[in-house]
Order: sequence, then structure tokens, then C-alpha cells
Amino acid sequence: MEKVEFPAYVPADHIPPKPWATTGKPKNRERNFVTSLHMQPEQMEEVNIHLQAKYAAIAAKEVRYELVEADDAEYLIVAYGLAARIAHRAVQLARHEGIRVGLLRPITLWPYPTEVLQSLASHLHGVLVVEMNAGQMVEDVRLAIEGRTPVRFYGRMGGVIPAPDEVLHALNTMVHSEAAQPVEAH
Repeated sequence: MEKVEFPAYVPADHIPPKPWATTGKPKNRERNFVTSLHMQPEQMEEVNIHLQAKYAAIAAKEVRYELVEADDAEYLIVAYGLAARIAHRAVQLARHEGIRVGLLRPITLWPYPTEVLQSLASHLHGVLVVEMNAGQMVEDVRLAIEGRTPVRFYGRMGGVIPAPDEVLHALNTMVHSEAAQPVEAH
């Protein structure tokens, strides 16, 4: 193996050009105006109205999700990413035990599939949110459900990957605790 020889370090050679930076205006460049903040309230309102319309269009057209076994589901597991693959197996195991459970796998977290959760909530007895973190998505689910059905959380942190049996156990715990309580009509 040959030795590697590095050229002498010259700091000015390693600084990439930043035409967007606010470093002052050199004589060889045109003036650069940044107009992201409008000082007149009417102008700021116009910008915000435009952005709200843009966000509404995105929310209407860009929501992506997958539903698995949700047509006759009494319970729903909500999970994304690797946790959704694990939850999918847990759904299969639960179905084998006779628990009618489905899976909602959000593909986009913004915009969130709120309308899908709202439409499913009316006939669910409970929702289990499975995550590989401290519960960053569980509040999104609770907001979408709007208290129409209980929402429980099962999560593992620190890189621990839950097993399908663990998710099934959490689901069984929810099912049995909810079965002990009368389900109110929504």
C-alpha cells in the first residue's frame, strides 16, 4: 500500500460559495433582497391565505396509507415503517386467534390520514398505536379519533425491535380490558 500525501491545507480553498448568505454585498454582485416577511398586515394575510390554500390542496391530494384487514375490524393497530411490518404479522396472529383486528399503515405522516381514522373510529372498540419510539405518533391518532374509541400505546425505544408476539400481547391486554367495560354507542 502506498502512502497518501495531502496537499497543504488552505482554508480559503475549502469554503464553498454561498450566494444566499447574508455576508454583505460585494461590488461584483447585484443586491439580494429577502422578502419572506411582509411588514404590512394585509400583505402578510395574503401570503398566509395563499399558504393555507396550498396546505389544503396537499392534504386533499397527498395523503398516503395502507389498510390491511380493516373491513370487518373491531380493533385497529396503527403503525408505520418497520413497526408496521411487525404489526402486520401481529394482525395475522390475532386473526388466527379470532380477534378481528386491522392495520392502518400511514405512508405519509404529513399530511396524516386523519379522515381514514375518523371514518374507522365509529365502529372500532379500540386502537393500538405501535411505535419504535416514545410515542410521537400516538397524539396524531388521538387527535384524529377525537375520543370516539380508546387509544392505547405500545412502544419500544433505544433500537429495541418489538416482536409480533409482544404486539399481540399488548393487543390482547387492550381487548380484554375493553371487554370488561361496556362499550358506549358513539
